[in-house]
Formats: sequence, structure tokens, C-alpha cells
Amino acid sequence: MQLSELARASGVSPASIKFYRREGLLPAGDRVTATRQEYGAAHLERLALIQVLREVAEAPIARIARLTAVLDDPERPLIDALAEAQLISLGLSEQGAGDAPDHEEHPSILPLLARLGWPDAESAPRRALDDLLRTLDGWEIPTDIEVLHRYAAPMAEIARADVSSLQGYGGEGEEPEVSDDVQVMRAVAGAMAFDRLVRLLRALGHASFSILETEQAPPGPD
Repeated sequence: MQLSELARASGVSPASIKFYRREGLLPAGDRVTATRQEYGAAHLERLALIQVLREVAEAPIARIARLTAVLDDPERPLIDALAEAQLISLGLSEQGAGDAPDHEEHPSILPLLARLGWPDAESAPRRALDDLLRTLDGWEIPTDIEVLHRYAAPMAEIARADVSSLQGYGGEGEEPEVSDDVQVMRAVAGAMAFDRLVRLLRALGHASFSILETEQAPPGPD
């Protein structure tokens, strides 16, 4: 398809498509003539990924370019792109993601990892959790291992299912049924949608239990 057809099919303006090409987010099409290129399904998938990153994750162009560079590097595995997408969906900086913290880590994190059977490995989410727990400590909100495990245990099952679904495309030893771009797009959109789902279900539970407690409360004196 030509540029105008790609724009109609993707819902992205020709000017934006040209901008993404200049910034390295979108590969060039197959050159047909000196002034015309042909685009295919891979370009549609990349544009869909870019739109999710921009409109849903509100990622800046520089972060999207970093992710697409990983996707376009044949030496980089898909898991690297998924890790980059995770940073974007969580709103975390990529700086120092694999470095050891410059302060003593919150004492609840290592016991939590051990109880869950998770590896003692540095990561951006682990460092962000450390920052959050320190903030909660400042607010005098409990951050002991039992409190954390109450939240972490169901999240562990959800995370296990998420990873299995991402790894399960096409079955073991088979080519994925969808491209890397589509898998990363689903990971970003799914992470943000399900994070909201968890928050909404928790809020619904708070409202529901409050109503039930009110209904079950003994009547006051006349």
C-alpha cells in the first residue's frame, strides 16, 4: 500500500507517518520508484504500537524510539523489548535499572522475594517498590512482610498467567502467531488496562463491604 493508503488503514496522518520515519520509529517502506514506497502489514502493526504507547501510555517520542530500536535490532530478544515496554507502562525511568541501589534496601523486600520464590535480582520494578515502601513508611502505613505478602500472593498468580500467555503464542518450538510488535502492544495495553481493573475491583470491594457492614449493623436505640 502507498502512504495515503497506510494513513487511511492506520488512522495516522501522513505527516505523522513521515515524522515517525524521520525519528526512526517506523522502518522505511520498500522503494518502488525514486519517490514512492510500498508499505505492508508490519508498518500497520508498528503504527498501532506507536499509537498505544503515545495515547494510552503517554510515552514521549524518545522512549518509544528506544523501544522500537530494541524491536528492530535482530541481536536483541523479545524479552528485552517487553522489559522496556514494562518500564514505559509503569512510568519508570530506564536509568540505572540494573544497578545496585546506593542505599540499604527496604528490609521487607528480600524476605518477600524469598517467600514468593522469586530471584534476588536487580530490576527497575524492584527499585520502584523500594522507593514506594520508604514513602509508605514515612506515612506510617504498615510495610511489614505479612502486609506485603497479602497483596503480592494474588499478584504472583496473575503475573505467572501473564508471562505464560506472552510466551505461549504458537506453542513450544513454533513461530509466534503474531509479530513482536503486536506482542509488545498487547503487553503495554494489557498491563495498563488490567492495572486499572485491579484498582476498580478493589474500590468496588471497598464500597460493597461498606454497604454490607451498614446493612448488618444492629439498629440503634429508638
